[in-house]
Amino acid sequence: MKKSKEPSKILTHEKWIAFSAIEQQQDHINLLGEDIWRAHDASGEEKSSHDILVNFLKKRDFKVQTHYMGFPHAFRASYGENASGGAEHPNVGFLCQYDAADERGHCQGHNLVAAVAVTAALGLQPVIKFSQEPIGMVTIIGCQSNTKGTGKIDMLEAGCFKGIDFLLTAYPSNFTNIKPRFTGCRTHKITFRGRTRKDGERAWEIANPVNATVLAYQNIAAIRQQFNCEWVARGVILNGGRRADMIPDDSAMEYLLKAPKPLELKVLGDLLYQCFQGAATATGCKFEVESTGKEFLCNVVPETLVQLYQKNAALMGFTFHNRQEGLQNHDDLANVSTSVPTLKVYYYAGTSARLGTDEFSRYTGSKDSQFMTIVQGKALAMMAIDLITSEERMRDVFEQHQEELHKFYGPVDQIPESLASGKRVTTDGSVTADGEDTGGNEGKKSISGEAEDAGVKETSSQHSGAGSVGHASVGRASEKGSKRGSDPEGAAPPITAEDDTARVETQE
Repeated sequence: MKKSKEPSKILTHEKWIAFSAIEQQQDHINLLGEDIWRAHDASGEEKSSHDILVNFLKKRDFKVQTHYMGFPHAFRASYGENASGGAEHPNVGFLCQYDAADERGHCQGHNLVAAVAVTAALGLQPVIKFSQEPIGMVTIIGCQSNTKGTGKIDMLEAGCFKGIDFLLTAYPSNFTNIKPRFTGCRTHKITFRGRTRKDGERAWEIANPVNATVLAYQNIAAIRQQFNCEWVARGVILNGGRRADMIPDDSAMEYLLKAPKPLELKVLGDLLYQCFQGAATATGCKFEVESTGKEFLCNVVPETLVQLYQKNAALMGFTFHNRQEGLQNHDDLANVSTSVPTLKVYYYAGTSARLGTDEFSRYTGSKDSQFMTIVQGKALAMMAIDLITSEERMRDVFEQHQEELHKFYGPVDQIPESLASGKRVTTDGSVTADGEDTGGNEGKKSISGEAEDAGVKETSSQHSGAGSVGHASVGRASEKGSKRGSDPEGAAPPITAEDDTARVETQE
């Protein structure tokens, strides 16, 4: 039987330092994960977990900013600033999440997400400390969640990810997906306004908004045959009146839209807009469309990050068991990925229990889950070393990030200008003022555009699929080959998100 090589003989000097540091602190990391699991703080109430992590990192010489940027249960812990690293060198960020479900505890395994981030940071810390020349710094971003699923979007808007050059994280699961694609998602409230009967008015001059709402619902049911199999449109009638013998002044419905690409999300929105417009025209009503939540963007993933993870995870002994590809449900981290080169992977945690179940929650608090957690932390530390020790790799990541942004959201130099001038991108790619018809697209309007000529008033200005990226963040590649761009900005208004690891339903 062939004897396997010692780790010291197959790892570079820097990686051996990181590997050894993690091995020495492994027991402490496992206890940390158990403490967070027992705390099982609900989303938005992670005080105990926040304090546990902050105290742990302070004892290990990390510079910790508690209650970061006004978020009571968020933190930022850095090592290397004003030491051997520094602000002019690469800053690798590890995402730390630690909230639990109210009743089922850590059924999403976020206690292990926190343990993975700490493991990776502790591995990178001595590499920075003992480097003969400054090579960079490491930062852990502790994320506060909320019940709407928009915690990271809120933190992005507040500038919490400013100065991070790469953001890495790994989430436990019952499958492995090293390049998940997250759907874009937004919600809209549609209000139809009719005309009620007054004294002396003839019955046929009445416009019943309930008829418009029901007809719009039926229109969408009929148009589903035109949907791509990965598109989702789910609707509910919010207001259909209070009494059967009275016609209400208005009636409302809410629709949630999902698609795997920004342009597809916009096309889906255009189709639904026509359904609403047709219902309003047929019933003699007017209607308004407004955003009811923050938009979840499609994620941007540089291929080099995926390759580095795959190589280093295999190096640490990970076997990519139960591998899956493809689409995942919307995720607030996808918005961050448009500003910072980001990699989020799902790794097989060693159980067949499904995410979100009581069985998975019990597993994340067991000893059995700890081995794979340490393996993932080592893998992220190793890929971080590959990044900060190679300017060529960093440049590749930055360039790929910009290319993916361009492919998904359009030319970098055009998007901000069109947004600033109140323009929108039509389905044929032309840029027009809101509410204008263009040649080749006559009569078509986005769900996010105005249509005053049809008696329609758009009350939100930030739901355009192409325009909600916050493209000031596209300029992140401007310094040091795509580093440290302008502050994140430009996100849309709060949406109730589903579990961020659930699979997307392809048809309703």
